[in-house]
Amino acid sequence: MQMTMKMEEFLGAVKKLEAKKPLGRGKKAYLSGFMTISIADQTAILQAGGVRVTCAADGLWDGEVEFPFPAALSLLKVPPKEQFIKLQYEGGKLLIGPLKISSKLMR
Repeated sequence: MQMTMKMEEFLGAVKKLEAKKPLGRGKKAYLSGFMTISIADQTAILQAGGVRVTCAADGLWDGEVEFPFPAALSLLKVPPKEQFIKLQYEGGKLLIGPLKISSKLMR
């Protein structure tokens, strides 16, 4: 399974998820929790802590992949320079650009 989207849109979606973090005690749990990604009708759906954001994407993606939210947040600190980012899931691993992350396929 793989999908491709504009880097700017992917990072913008992750920023929106980060901005929706709760205040107080829930903040740490939210930011250290899990995120999911799926695709429907050429739209990537990113979710974390009950918050859902979307961005345009192309690819063949069957199901929803769950992975640690901090992995996506790390791309905000040191964003890849490419114009497009490729996400690929295979054998319990999600590749997001340069990152290889343990993940789980949810059907």
